[in-house]
Amino acid sequence: MTTSADTETIKQIASDLFNHCKNGDESMDYVEYDSKLWDKHFAPGWTSIEGDGKVYTGRDEVSAKYREWQKGVTVHSCKVDGPFVGQSGFSVLFDMDMESKDGSWPRMQMKEVANYTVENGKIVKEEFCYMPMGDQCGG
Repeated sequence: MTTSADTETIKQIASDLFNHCKNGDESMDYVEYDSKLWDKHFAPGWTSIEGDGKVYTGRDEVSAKYREWQKGVTVHSCKVDGPFVGQSGFSVLFDMDMESKDGSWPRMQMKEVANYTVENGKIVKEEFCYMPMGDQCGG
């Protein structure tokens, strides 16, 4: 059962993460920028799950994933919406204008929902859900 204190903790973590993402810059080093947030709000062995099913556990694996992302993708802009707070965590919507650096896919708009699960005052899981390229809802 989630208590009001737990809900307030989730709201604070959600607010901190949302503002952190909102104030980020596409040209910065993501790992360096996110380190303070990870120290404050993430459990040491948190799990990060990508939309394609790949699972990364802990800071070292997530850092490597971020570094690979930055090597291969140019993000022209990223807008965030939310946070959307629930009893066990929260979600943030990312709307990105991006393209691959090697030309393997063109510049495109991508929306991604990030779901964060909070336990004992820390994020224990983040899961990224996106619409696969070329797919559209309802059609």
